[in-house]
Amino acid sequence: MDSTLGPLYIVAGNKKEYDDFVIRKRMLGFFYDFRYVSSVDSIRGLSIIRGFYVGRYQEREDWPQIELAIKVIKSRGG
Repeated sequence: MDSTLGPLYIVAGNKKEYDDFVIRKRMLGFFYDFRYVSSVDSIRGLSIIRGFYVGRYQEREDWPQIELAIKVIKSRGG
């Protein structure tokens, strides 16, 4: 299954959680353009964002900044 919605941004607790998530999705036949949110800079400037929260994302030191950036994107219609 491919996505016509553009990339799916994955906010995970760490890269391993992201990798595990992508492997599971690929095994189920999902071949979206998954992108790891490694920092708030990964999503800064986006006008639309779609994706998933995975694992212990709320324990990330930069979670408050990522959460705020996502809220700003969503408040602008994205």
